[in-house]
Amino acid sequence: MPKTILECKSLNLTVGYKTLFRNLSLSFSGPGLYIIQGENGAGKSSFLKEIYHYAKISENWHFPEGEKTISYLGHELGLYTSLSLSENISYYSSLSEISLSEEDVLAWINRFKLEKRTREPVYMFSRGMKQKAALIRTFLSSPEIVLLDEPYTGLDLKSTELFTKILNEEMEKRMILIVLHEIPKGLNHTEIINLSDYGNVSYHVS
Repeated sequence: MPKTILECKSLNLTVGYKTLFRNLSLSFSGPGLYIIQGENGAGKSSFLKEIYHYAKISENWHFPEGEKTISYLGHELGLYTSLSLSENISYYSSLSEISLSEEDVLAWINRFKLEKRTREPVYMFSRGMKQKAALIRTFLSSPEIVLLDEPYTGLDLKSTELFTKILNEEMEKRMILIVLHEIPKGLNHTEIINLSDYGNVSYHVS
């Protein structure tokens, strides 16, 4: 049975002069996949950034099962475009809290079908290839919580189907929070949370 991995209590979130949430309480169980939706300006991206930057240091957040590793992919891909895919992976692997084997690295590259492009500088990649490279970076260290903000951006139909298959597999191993305007066909999920329903008022959802 899934256990509660992460929860927030009485969260107030303000960006500039706008209050996005007031006294918001949410709990997330894992493994699983939570789809975050809402109108423009509802705070979807801000909510993911709040988790990534503050979940481990703010009293509003709690890890009932112990602190978890977190990886985040936002609108910025976090890649050094002058470096090759292999060089990017080597760099991020050196920052990982766990030891990554060559087999693990190759497995992720192969899953995203980029094995023939590892030595090319990232600036030569198409937009979709850059997105897949960024997804490899995000999942590579096997984080326990993965935060994804519109991760299908730039992916063609074939790559969309491939990534959906990968997400369906990964949600069995870790907790994934993913911001999506539209839900791709075939994507499994644990729950859909519409942040437009929770703005500027007190809510408790579990």
